[in-house]
Amino acid sequence: MKNSSHKKQLILLLLIIFTIFLIPISIWLGYYKISIIDIIRIIFMSDGSPISTIIWDLRFRRILAAIIIGAILGGAGTAIQATMRNPLASPFTFGLSFAASLGVAIALLILQGGLIQRYQIYVYNPFIIAICAFIFSLIQVLIILLLAYKAGLSAGSLVLSAIAISFAYQAILYLLQYFYLNEILVSTVVFWTFGDLGRISWEELKLVSIVSIVLIIPYFIYKSIDYDLILGGDELAKSSGISPERLRIETTIIAALGTALATSFVGVIGFVCLVAPHIARLLVGGGHRYLMPTSMIMGSIILMLSDTIGRTIISPTIIPVGIMTSLLGVPILVYLLIKSGRYGYRD
Repeated sequence: MKNSSHKKQLILLLLIIFTIFLIPISIWLGYYKISIIDIIRIIFMSDGSPISTIIWDLRFRRILAAIIIGAILGGAGTAIQATMRNPLASPFTFGLSFAASLGVAIALLILQGGLIQRYQIYVYNPFIIAICAFIFSLIQVLIILLLAYKAGLSAGSLVLSAIAISFAYQAILYLLQYFYLNEILVSTVVFWTFGDLGRISWEELKLVSIVSIVLIIPYFIYKSIDYDLILGGDELAKSSGISPERLRIETTIIAALGTALATSFVGVIGFVCLVAPHIARLLVGGGHRYLMPTSMIMGSIILMLSDTIGRTIISPTIIPVGIMTSLLGVPILVYLLIKSGRYGYRD
């Protein structure tokens, strides 16, 4: 047991080191070539030069956003999979991302929260967009909880129902785009749904970071033991003094908040919340003491790698990170589900 813990700690440490190692590599890669010496110099002493602007305002901001948002999505996916005891449960499959995107569309189209100009979205009031995204995510949370407790759906049926509802959100979104007469605003919504880390501003990133560091990440880490217990069944959780219903509600709301923040500022990013927990589970097993932080770090790594590949593979054209995570995530997820069937949760 002691050796097993040391092994998991070592894996966690190596992943942290790998994440830190990826940061200068990601800064270095790009259409505009910057030497490693210049990167090190500007990191420690910014001089306001064009190279400094590229490093801090373009590349480093994207990297920091990938680390924070990736950690949110990885942690949220792990938490929801535990509370629902289903390896396919996540903010993405539960429709939280699509509900949030519908909220963003309403904020952009009806409340005029932003506008696209020359392939760049200018947000007039990011807080309106974030609030609308969170409200619609909460509506989806309410629907999920009603299906779970009132309709009595099983974990597998709940995921399928949530996916079906996601298509309804997409249909409403398509209807808004189809009938709305302002082509510029419609283009803004379409471009938003691609998922792009480059559009988040420093102020928005500061808000996401504060909420994540103060609330979302500590909550998921703090509840790690509870997630282990609820995996053993509701009766085991109750005998340990844990309310399964309350834990599910709290976890889903916190996951909705994280998903809404991510979607409102960078767009829809799929599969990170699904893939990261499965990779982490293969590395450190199912105990959430190590699984939760490992999933968060894996989420950061996946999102950082996806964004770096997306902006360098056909440079100077940048492929939005939401597209890259889907392209990379689908085959990886299928492979992991087949490979990890031996430890998958049973409905």
